[in-house]
Amino acid sequence: MRLLTLPSVLALTLSAVAQYGTVSVPAITAAKGSTTLVVLDAGDSPYNREIMNAVRANWKFTKSFDFISVNDLATGPIAPEKTYLIKIRKSDTEKHDAYFLALVQGWKQKKGETMKVENNAMVDFPPAQELASILVDPTVLGGTGSALLNIYVKNIQDYLKQVETGKIKDKATADRLYSGRNRFVKEMDLWIAKEQLDKSLPSAAKIKETYTKPVQVMDMAQLMAAAAKGDAGIAIADVVMTGDYKTKWCFRRVFNANTGELMYMRDEAALFDKKLGFISEDFRILEQSR
Repeated sequence: MRLLTLPSVLALTLSAVAQYGTVSVPAITAAKGSTTLVVLDAGDSPYNREIMNAVRANWKFTKSFDFISVNDLATGPIAPEKTYLIKIRKSDTEKHDAYFLALVQGWKQKKGETMKVENNAMVDFPPAQELASILVDPTVLGGTGSALLNIYVKNIQDYLKQVETGKIKDKATADRLYSGRNRFVKEMDLWIAKEQLDKSLPSAAKIKETYTKPVQVMDMAQLMAAAAKGDAGIAIADVVMTGDYKTKWCFRRVFNANTGELMYMRDEAALFDKKLGFISEDFRILEQSR
């Protein structure tokens, strides 16, 4: 089954890495009747433990799910009637890699077709089978930031819900939906880790020179506890870095901790050790949002 998807050009820009996927309501309806196979890393890892916890607590898109190892993809065929919650890797024309947590619809493989897996992520799969995805940092998810999977699992389902209810019909309506949520951050308590701030913002006091609404700067462990708990009224910051040296790029997002909704996103080059996290401009945009 081929799905109607948004353009998947992986230029490392805002338009490529916000939360996108299929815009086909029939594809989502069909997928809801499937069993979702949650693909775990080979061996034991914080990622495996947290993705299992996140799915058990928050997965409602399909009525049933099961867990398999990424090694199973290399030894067995893809099931067309199942969906896969899995890490995927995409590359742009200059071979800059980015990783995503994605829900992928299974497909009927061609004779002799095998599934390529590298670094516990699916690569070279049919792009049309991607239902929804969100940019992630696999190193962070495999370590101290694994609790973010609770946010990402809810986020993927929120995207599918917005398509199914007609609020997202194409890339333009998706962009408007996300930017329209900026103002809601001001109604919440914004939590951000020290490590997520650029060096130009050394403290909460510096942030409050630009942003007058509730904001707390904390240790990453405290932020991860909030991501796992998912209390209402809390907005959680998230930073993903990609590339290296001349290709380094910084992606800043804010999510609703309770619903996983993407409420703010901005990205740009992070060269010469600048803009390595949230900067004053992010807080100016939030402060002025209407």
